[in-house]
Amino acid sequence: MHNVILFGEAGAGKSSLVNMIVGQGVATVSGAADGCTFKNDSYEATIGNTDFAIYDTAGLNEGDQGRVPHWKAIRELYTLIRQLDGVSLLIYCMRGRVKENAKANWTLFNKIICGEKVPILAVVTGLETYNNPDDWLKDKDNQNVFRRNKMSPKAVGCVVSFPGRRNELEDVYAASQTKLRSLITEIHLRKPWSEDKDKWFASIYSETLSSGLCFAPEKRLAYTEQMRGMITEYINETGMDRGDSKMLATTLLKAEKKTRKGSIFQR
Repeated sequence: MHNVILFGEAGAGKSSLVNMIVGQGVATVSGAADGCTFKNDSYEATIGNTDFAIYDTAGLNEGDQGRVPHWKAIRELYTLIRQLDGVSLLIYCMRGRVKENAKANWTLFNKIICGEKVPILAVVTGLETYNNPDDWLKDKDNQNVFRRNKMSPKAVGCVVSFPGRRNELEDVYAASQTKLRSLITEIHLRKPWSEDKDKWFASIYSETLSSGLCFAPEKRLAYTEQMRGMITEYINETGMDRGDSKMLATTLLKAEKKTRKGSIFQR
């Protein structure tokens, strides 16, 4: 079973993509701007002879500055990726345009959490007004926005993820479904990011001893120099203020501590 994780801003259409991939209405779709998925749900899909587990995840909401993902969503996505046996593909879902916080979301999960080891398929939804959804990518401004934000997906899928109220987009929807499923089978990792995943997470965290007034030193989890450098670079690139940068570091550390309880890293 290959694990595929969808992530993106709330309301980007992740649940609709799940239904396209699976081939039936299994995920609840919300028209609300804040989305309706607050936990990571898994759905099984078979494409050709390959079995996939598709994870519909909590939406990454914009922060006060329009650049910072919601901390709860970050924690849940981090924990999911951390605990899975392996990850074969990430699907970044965005609706119609690349928003200001897209680079932050992309960098966080591609570089910091997954160590650039998992391919990413970018899927653009909300293209119902296009006769051919692929026309969106022919626009040079849309092409350049990926390059400008240093987002390098393995492929970009432009789709109509909703057939319309009276099935007026049924043919376009069917073509989008075929294209999306084909892209997943084409670019997913045949050998999931698994063993290297544990090594990666072990390398970016360290357990240090801090002695206080008590006789027995207390272990605490800290970032390695490698991880601190990556987070510093991420903070500088996204223009995070001091409070948000501290919250990011704290969120990841707390998620890692919770994950390590009872794991192979627990000593």
